[in-house]
Amino acid sequence: MQTFKKLNQQVDQNELRSNQVLVSGILLLAFFLSSWELVALQSGIFFIATITPRFNPYRLIYLYLLQPLGLLKPDFRTDHSEAHRFAVLLGFVMTAVASYLIINGYTQIGWSLVWLIIVLTAVAIIGWCAGCFTYYTLHRLGLSRFFKHGPIACTIPGARPPKSTNHI
Repeated sequence: MQTFKKLNQQVDQNELRSNQVLVSGILLLAFFLSSWELVALQSGIFFIATITPRFNPYRLIYLYLLQPLGLLKPDFRTDHSEAHRFAVLLGFVMTAVASYLIINGYTQIGWSLVWLIIVLTAVAIIGWCAGCFTYYTLHRLGLSRFFKHGPIACTIPGARPPKSTNHI
């Protein structure tokens, strides 16, 4: 018997934001220390988060440190977790390529890619995710077999869903 995921899930937006802040912090530190190792570490974290989201190190920091200390509270909104997982997969690919480029002497291109990730992550913190936008665009272009969900009604593709959609 095949089971189907609910079309609309509740996704904790503060968990996503804390992930994005930590990604930006690691990559900024990597740039200022000129450390390809930190870029590779971030790539590994993205890989773990893509394969087993439950064991994403940043998720664990959010759940077991930031929430218990009262620094962040859950902000559940109706959203599709698949779009965010796709964004993390894109982050993995980009950081892996950036690491490879930096290690092999293509430092300007590699660090430029790192800065692109930092900028896109900063934009995601504000409320628009380029990876989610890509996911929804691929869905709209007819690849709905692989990209099953369109954006939540009445939102810009890739934009954080409004609080008013929290009605499940």
